[in-house]
This record gives sequence, structure tokens and C-alpha cells, in this order.
Amino acid sequence: MPTVKDIMTKNVISIGVHNSVFEAAELMSSNQVGCLVIMDGEVPIGIVTERDIVRRVVAKKIPLDTKISEIMSKSLITIDPDASLKEAARLMSSNKIRRLPVLKQNRLVGIAVASDFVRNLGKKTTSEEILEAMGRYPPTFP
Repeated sequence: MPTVKDIMTKNVISIGVHNSVFEAAELMSSNQVGCLVIMDGEVPIGIVTERDIVRRVVAKKIPLDTKISEIMSKSLITIDPDASLKEAARLMSSNKIRRLPVLKQNRLVGIAVASDFVRNLGKKTTSEEILEAMGRYPPTFP
């Protein structure tokens, strides 16, 4: 059965807690990502999304040199890489979030986003691949 580590993105783009909103937006744009995990040293403490920047900065005309820590979502909801996809989906649904940082022993190892689940739905299981391969070769009987 697939787990979070099977679908997560391993290369998580993050930014330091003391960086500015402008630096965060620039980093998101240059890496073509919709969110950043906010780090205090090696510890993930928050997350910021494109939507956060639009609603909390642009719509309120807050200066772009504001620290990212002032607008980030601070209640970081995370999951273990060995958790089931069902558990991750429930966590995301019950908390109304689309991005779920993945932590192993309190270290950021990935992020699971809603599109990862959709992409996984189209994948064949190992059993399906074996059966398909077996079907390509007619049985040979002596």
C-alpha cells in the first residue's frame, strides 16, 4: 500500500524566518512553486502560499520588506513519510489545507500537495504491471 513518501516531493523549497515577503515571492517565482516552508535554522515553523501573499500582503498593501514570519501560517500541520495516503488525505481534508510538509524525526524531508494525490491515482500498482506484462506473452504449453 502506498505511503506519503511514495508521492511526496522530496526537494522542498524553503526560506528563512527572517527573510522578507519580497524574497519569498521571488523564490517562489524562480522555482515555480506555490508555497514555501518557513525555517528557523533546521526547524520548519510555518508555511506561506501564493494565496497568503495575495490576501495578507497585496490586498492589505503591506510593504514587501515585511518579514515572512509576520504573514506565514504558524500552525504547521505535518505528517510522517510512512503514514498512509488515506491518513494524509484525511488530515488535509479535516484541516482544509492543500499542502502537507513531511517530517521524519523533526526534519523536513518532503511535502505532499493535493496534486500529488491526483497524480498517484493514475499510476498502476505493481500487480497491475505484472499482469499486463504477462498478458503480452502467450502461454506456452509443451
